[in-house]
Amino acid sequence: MSSNVFIYYNDSIDSDNAAAALALMRATAGKPDTRVIWILEPRQVSFGLTMSGEQRVQCLKLIERHFPSRGRPFKVLLGGLLNETDLDGIDQLSPQDRELLQLAVKPDNGPKEDAILHGLLTAWDQVTCMAGWANAPIEVLMDIESLDVIQNPVNLNFHHKEELVSRSEEELKEHQNIMNEPLDQRVESLKKWYSACIKRAESRKVNQGCSVSPLLYDSLCQTIKDAKSVQFFGGSSLAILQRFIHSDVANKVQCHIQAGSCDLSVNLFPNQFNIALNPKAAKFVFDHYEEFAQFTVVPSHTAQGVKYPLSGLKKEGGTCLEKRFLGFNCLEDPLKIATKQVTLEKDYPEKICPMPDLTAFLCALSPGFGGSTLGYAQLDDLDGTFLFRPHDSGIPMYDIAEASSVKEEELVEVMASLAR
Repeated sequence: MSSNVFIYYNDSIDSDNAAAALALMRATAGKPDTRVIWILEPRQVSFGLTMSGEQRVQCLKLIERHFPSRGRPFKVLLGGLLNETDLDGIDQLSPQDRELLQLAVKPDNGPKEDAILHGLLTAWDQVTCMAGWANAPIEVLMDIESLDVIQNPVNLNFHHKEELVSRSEEELKEHQNIMNEPLDQRVESLKKWYSACIKRAESRKVNQGCSVSPLLYDSLCQTIKDAKSVQFFGGSSLAILQRFIHSDVANKVQCHIQAGSCDLSVNLFPNQFNIALNPKAAKFVFDHYEEFAQFTVVPSHTAQGVKYPLSGLKKEGGTCLEKRFLGFNCLEDPLKIATKQVTLEKDYPEKICPMPDLTAFLCALSPGFGGSTLGYAQLDDLDGTFLFRPHDSGIPMYDIAEASSVKEEELVEVMASLAR
């Protein structure tokens, strides 16, 4: 037997992913016989696609006008839920309006190689954050094989380019120039741009001794078999958990995952995002959850049930977190972030936001956090849409009955308590 192993499995592109990683680092730092394995699950991308703010507004108006029965226009656009037949069925649709509505038709994914490039850059950005927090080398593994079994449910016309918030002023200006090129040329230029950004990220002083490399699944399974204990903290698809079951290592793994919903109305996609990445894998895992040493889920209402002061989280995680908050939670222009035209202290000193993955992790790491209690749920399958129904038996599920906000001093205490 070797060490106690913690596995972090996430896409690590949003602010709550980074905040959750910080919490796990605090909980494991300096603990004897403890090893953390940081695994990132990449996402499909399509280089060169773009949508201006004005195009978004006009597209939403057209969806509302022509497809009022489809539900919230935002959901239609985010999921790319229209198709060419829908557009063909509109009488006297002008070429300009068709071009706008075309943005709500989900495009094909780009090549796998582009997804790997995008994943490498976001991985190195995550390494930069964690190496700064740990003041020590960090190794991150990329689950490249997952790209063969997941499907990004996001309309890539509408894709939030999260990697831009960590770029320098020079990199962003170069990116802006590239986006003005014709599409074919733009795609090739972007590949070179990503490669150059990755090289610069690798060479940062804080990243000396750090690495990003492909996950070797068989090696991970052997590590699980050899470990004293294994805790898995997931905020991504459940595909790797399905593989654990097939590989007969699930009985060594205690799972804590952010997934699922008790209320379909809060979903941005037919299924909650992490389930939507691979619904079949999720269903298989939920049907076989008892094969794990321990298994708990944190559904959407619980994960969204606590709001945090962004200024307080910045004090815990520094400018790395601040950039992500400004980009993802405050929707600020990356160039304004890079040039410090906007800051949390100056522009958003009182802003509070939910951090779903952070809350999910804290439910497991800090029992009772946010008033969370452990109950149970049954899984209802509504023609491929999965819904958790609270029950007196079934899948263990954390519940937060009433939404709340954490004050800055409470946040400091919670983060400090993780290290005790």
